Amino acid sequence: MSPNPTWQDEYQKRLISPEAAAALVQPGDAIYTPIGGDAITFLTHMLPRAIELGGDIKVRACSPQHGHEWFSDDLASLGIDLGLEIFAGAVGRPALQELRSDYTPNLFSNQFNVYDHRPGEVQPIDVFTTACTPPDENGYVDFGGSPWHKGDFTRRARIGILEVAPWLVRCRTTERLHVSEVTHFVETQLPERPTRVMPGPPPEAMVVAGFVNEIVEDGDTIQIGAGRTATFMPEGGAFEGKQDLGWHSEITTASMVQLMMDGTINSSRKTVDQDLAVTTLVAPGTPEAEEWVANSGLIETRPVREVNSIRTISAHERMCSINNAFQVDLTGQICAESRGTTVYNGTGGQPEFHIGAAIAPGGKAITVLPASYDGGNASRIVPMVTDGSFVTVPRSFADYVVTEHGIARLAGKSQRQRAEELISIAHPDHRAELRRARQTLFFPAGTTAEVPEPSPAGD
Repeated sequence: MSPNPTWQDEYQKRLISPEAAAALVQPGDAIYTPIGGDAITFLTHMLPRAIELGGDIKVRACSPQHGHEWFSDDLASLGIDLGLEIFAGAVGRPALQELRSDYTPNLFSNQFNVYDHRPGEVQPIDVFTTACTPPDENGYVDFGGSPWHKGDFTRRARIGILEVAPWLVRCRTTERLHVSEVTHFVETQLPERPTRVMPGPPPEAMVVAGFVNEIVEDGDTIQIGAGRTATFMPEGGAFEGKQDLGWHSEITTASMVQLMMDGTINSSRKTVDQDLAVTTLVAPGTPEAEEWVANSGLIETRPVREVNSIRTISAHERMCSINNAFQVDLTGQICAESRGTTVYNGTGGQPEFHIGAAIAPGGKAITVLPASYDGGNASRIVPMVTDGSFVTVPRSFADYVVTEHGIARLAGKSQRQRAEELISIAHPDHRAELRRARQTLFFPAGTTAEVPEPSPAGD
């Protein structure tokens, strides 16, 4: 090594084989993996190491995707201590359903508060691993259009293992690490970026998008959450005919990038970060869009603790959030993370964006969901929260609820008024039952006629 080490020297000193990286994990260590960027080569080599250790490791994951065989039934006998935090995803979901994994409720924007201020009350971050770009000309790596919480984990981990993947997306970003800040690097053995097959839109999404279009106004700043209905708002025309929309969102799908490229989303009227779209994940979808993301300078990725900050979200005038739900009860309680007491996905960023939009000046918080499930046999508009389902958004922040049957406007309304609004957008087959529940829940026993609501003038 030269007398004055360069960043290249530092990088080579930290570059090790995947096998050597796996050998660093010791019995009892907790391995943390993030949302949106699994270190697939390292995790592949970590699996035999976990078997060698007799399963004596802890795995703490957020939305695991590739290389997480330890969440499968096949390795349940190893007894690995499994945990999921904030968002489970399809890979982690079966382990939650079978109670083989624990779950930690949290918020992305507040995730590290306890680590920094009450470290004795939380599991230490022994090993953290994720994917990163190759170093740039100044020796900095980033997280390929998907920073999320990766930099924050790397800085706090005893051992940080970053897998260098040259095919990651390039994007303007505020979250970078110098090679000297990383414990070890491994080089990916994947020849290309893993692909994901995305499902098509469900039938109700197209109709719901038409109603959302009635709510969204020119100049609004938009956020869209992942999920069955919300994800497909662009395809359904939710933003058709709109002008000068802004963008501040946790995730940015290929459809939203296209709206940026055609100028529908230009962020020109944003009151925070004017002329700049802000996100913590961008998935361009096509080579042309990837080039636009890399070179336009009109979209920037930031750490999720910044993007999802309720203070930051609510500072945007006319912030408009669009998120999914499993069920909404007649008082406006929104359940979006579990089916009964079994966590399905978890909170994700929905509470932060919904509450931030609800309290923003001129903001709108939109919840979208199909009116029913099980072939129409069960209603998603329910009298009260059922089977111990967890409330993701308290009723005090309920605003717009949209199904394929219309729009319910809940903000500023009483329980009786909210119930009537929600019944009007329920599946027709369930409205009579919901009206009976409204009568029982919100009117005196024995009455046969509903008490009329007071007029706006108080007459």
